[in-house]
Amino acid sequence: MEAINFTNDPFTVVCVAFLSWPVYKYLAKIFFGEKYETLGETLHYFLQSDWHSAMKGKYWEDRDASLKLQVYIVLCIGWVIAVSELICRYKLS
Repeated sequence: MEAINFTNDPFTVVCVAFLSWPVYKYLAKIFFGEKYETLGETLHYFLQSDWHSAMKGKYWEDRDASLKLQVYIVLCIGWVIAVSELICRYKLS
């Protein structure tokens, strides 16, 4: 039995990534508010350099916003990998 099975079936990964849109949307509402109120601010701080934020006195806001976006992205990718792995393992058995 292989440790990782989803790498052998990229079609499944693409299908799961596409069909997981409701999960991404649900997670975005949790992270950025019901109507994505803080998404614009989060993207602004994510794209702005930490040095520039530190000069404005908003370093910690930048770090928090960047961390929030990074955790959101990792959760979305982790969801796709976990579901794809479960599907691939089920197909093999």
